[in-house]
Amino acid sequence: MVLSLSIVIANGTALADPTAEQRLARERAADISNAEALVRLPNFDLPSRPDLQASLDRYLEAHPGTTRYFQLIRQFQLRARSAELLKLALSQPNTTPGAWAAETLIGFGQRRQLEEVVGAKDPQRATAAVVALASVGDPAALDFLTRAILNTELATAVRAAAVPAVAKNRQGEKLLLQLVRDEKLPPDLNFTVGNQLHASRDSAIRAAAAKHLPLPPVASGNPLPPLAVLVARAGNRDRGREIFRTKGTCAACHKVSGDGKEVGPDLSEIGSKLSKKALYVSILDPDAGISHNYENYELLTQEGQIETGLLLSRGRDQIEIKNAEGVVRSFPAARIENIRQLKISLMPKGLQSKLSEEELVDLVAYLASLKSKK
Repeated sequence: MVLSLSIVIANGTALADPTAEQRLARERAADISNAEALVRLPNFDLPSRPDLQASLDRYLEAHPGTTRYFQLIRQFQLRARSAELLKLALSQPNTTPGAWAAETLIGFGQRRQLEEVVGAKDPQRATAAVVALASVGDPAALDFLTRAILNTELATAVRAAAVPAVAKNRQGEKLLLQLVRDEKLPPDLNFTVGNQLHASRDSAIRAAAAKHLPLPPVASGNPLPPLAVLVARAGNRDRGREIFRTKGTCAACHKVSGDGKEVGPDLSEIGSKLSKKALYVSILDPDAGISHNYENYELLTQEGQIETGLLLSRGRDQIEIKNAEGVVRSFPAARIENIRQLKISLMPKGLQSKLSEEELVDLVAYLASLKSKK
């Protein structure tokens, strides 16, 4: 079957003078037929047939991320496609294709590729690599993620993404709890780990979490329930719109449809970008989800003046920074003693303490409703 199909590709006998479009259509049909035949021949010597290798390459390039795509790459051990698999794992970490791409890489003995991305300087790619590693359930990968949680050289968002992977089973929950008891858990992960342990099925772990890592309080002083409980609640988006403009003080730093102040990201379409869970995290634990291009910087002048805010520009002669009030300040580069990126968000913590639990739920309902109109 494979032989006859490859002959069709080579000879093209169906039409005397096919157009380029017809030739392309026939080639694609032949590639699909060849792929379906090859998947039924697990011991086929693919390198001995460069014509079929070329046909398979075209098929894989035309059908990335499909079940057949992964099946064929694994079956014929196509390690040359590792860079392609890495790109897929990082671009779609929360999807089945992304998880399968990471799993295939690890199956090829190339877990190191994902680990190196975790340690790189790009927090978004690093977080995606953590999610991809977590999706596989590989023991060595989980050991790496446990060590990543303690590595304070990594961004908070990167380490926070590793917590759910470690806490997937009772043993992992106990490990995290022991880190808390031994005061080895970095403080910036208290919310992430606390929320994870508060949702444990083990009552003893939940009780210990309540003692050591109470969840953030609302205006009444009572702690919030775990995220899963908050996410399940509907809320009233009309009331949430008013809270956004008033008690929530969100409009002091964010714009929605042109209204508000432009310090943090424009939130006009935030509901299309973040899930309800991610919206809650951005409010309750802002350091764990700092948006790209909204990193907080600290600038120290030779006179001892300190300014913090968003780095707008960093030229050879001048540096511009926008502070939390939205004021842009310019400094001659020659006067700067030091400038460094902070791990804390420009967005202040504890905003929920000004609201009731119901008001927080309404606020998130409003934010979740802000979607792209496309």
